[in-house]
Amino acid sequence: MSINSALTIPENEEKANRIVSYICVIMSVFILVYFLMVRFMVIETHHHAEMYGFLLLNATVLMVVMIVYALSDGKTWWIKYMQIAAVMVTSLMLAVMMGSNYLIFVLPLVLCIFYNRVRFSMTVSAICGLFILLEPFISFYVGDINYNFVSMEAEYDAVVIIGYGMPSIINQLQEYTIPCFIIFIAISMLAIWMTDLGFKHAYTIREAAIKEVTIEKEMSIASDIQRGMLPEGRIEGEEFSVSAEMLSAKSVGGDFYDFIHVDDSHVALVVADVSGKGMPASLFMASAKASLRSNLAGGFQTDEVMKRTNSVLCDSNREKLFVTAWLGIIDLETGRMSYVNAGHNPPFLIHNGKVEKLVDRPDFILGRKRRIQYNEHRITLELGDKLVLYTDGVTEAVGPDGSMYGENRLTDVLSRSSGSAEEFRAAIEKDVNEFVNGVERSDDITIMVFELDKLMTDEGEFKDFSITQESFEEVMGYIRSTLEGLGCPANVIRDMEICSSEILSNIDMYAYQGKGGELGVSASIRNRRAKVVFRDKGPEYNPLLKDNPDIEMRIKDHKVGGFGLFIVRKMMDEVKYDRIDDYNMLTIKRGF
Repeated sequence: MSINSALTIPENEEKANRIVSYICVIMSVFILVYFLMVRFMVIETHHHAEMYGFLLLNATVLMVVMIVYALSDGKTWWIKYMQIAAVMVTSLMLAVMMGSNYLIFVLPLVLCIFYNRVRFSMTVSAICGLFILLEPFISFYVGDINYNFVSMEAEYDAVVIIGYGMPSIINQLQEYTIPCFIIFIAISMLAIWMTDLGFKHAYTIREAAIKEVTIEKEMSIASDIQRGMLPEGRIEGEEFSVSAEMLSAKSVGGDFYDFIHVDDSHVALVVADVSGKGMPASLFMASAKASLRSNLAGGFQTDEVMKRTNSVLCDSNREKLFVTAWLGIIDLETGRMSYVNAGHNPPFLIHNGKVEKLVDRPDFILGRKRRIQYNEHRITLELGDKLVLYTDGVTEAVGPDGSMYGENRLTDVLSRSSGSAEEFRAAIEKDVNEFVNGVERSDDITIMVFELDKLMTDEGEFKDFSITQESFEEVMGYIRSTLEGLGCPANVIRDMEICSSEILSNIDMYAYQGKGGELGVSASIRNRRAKVVFRDKGPEYNPLLKDNPDIEMRIKDHKVGGFGLFIVRKMMDEVKYDRIDDYNMLTIKRGF
């Protein structure tokens, strides 16, 4: 059932005209039946012939009104005036016939309710009041006698009526009609006012209901869009498995998780919680998620990803929201994980059945202060290790007694659980549901479990060189021969050589200041992607943080250099820097 039909409010005059037309038909039939019953003496009455003539004429008028209504299809603007006028005149005739019974004038007033027009109802009320005042005169004209307002005396064998005429009319007006007129006007005005208030209240309720349904529908769509933005809850890779779930406290929430393939050998895990709930939090969540993905695609390290994401969120944060987030990037070849905690709940690491919390000093939240520095932490995951990420909706879930779920209970669940990442996540969710025992959630709940199943094998092994100008050709020859032996196309090998030459010059200049030093090079192919990794022991330096040069300005100023890394970025599909075990690691990849 729709809201409109449930509230039974007339939507337009066409519907009201139809209702009034039914009343006109009923009144016309009633008058005709009454006339026929009197005509054939089924009932006896004392009314004069003029009265029955007026009734027959009135019934005819009602029928004509119905014919006009049918021909106009009930949509003409003047139909309502014609119909209500016919009902009022009929009410006047019936009032005369019923011996000055003015209750019949309530009928046209009630019919006005269906139009829900205050001025129209007041006009009809005033006309009905006027008809009440005219009724004594019309009764006298048709020869109807109201014995309540005349005197009767016996004279010989007859009864003499005294005072019939103007004296009886005046008497009726003073003692009965005018008081009835005043009462009718007062009650009708009160009824019109209360009806108008009722309709306004009903319309308010309807509009609120429509708005609520619209909002619910929009929120449902937003919830579907939000869930569409999240990756699949269960991801099975060759080297890992992930199981995640987000349960919103409202139809849309501020929690989110993400799983991103940064490149062939690195995956990123994100769990975050936006302050607030509902649509604002959801929109801010979308902005944070998009920014994190964009910066991860740029090949930046976790601390730089967080720094850039924080800057973007601060620039667009008019609602003063903030995000707590945990970001980790896992190298599937080595198991090394670098991570940053921006004010989020520390995750749990399950190693050989033991549960430990990755407790590091958290950095500042995202979205509230610019120029915040974030600190990267590193650990190495071993095969079978599980990483459990969650939001505070888990530990702060409230039970029926008002107590919170807490980290201790979560630790106990993790200690008792076994099996796959999916089974761990399901165990946590089941235990939280048992704890709250039907209590409505006040916060979103997000759980994500990552398990490292095996390390990614790579055909390439590092070959050590002593970097000098003379050894450049030796390094280039090693890269060329290795890739040729693995079936790499000639055009890809040529591009890898050009970029490798630029990178070697960069390492010689920035890592060793032209004095030479140790260099490790690895060349391999995986999934039709050529990969070369350069390793040096120079000071930590991420060349990807350097902005691309302004080509027009450099040409204009006749400046030389600064284009090496720019060329590498343009020619390669992927360029990535990492700092592992005091080594600078620069990786380039090109597909074919």
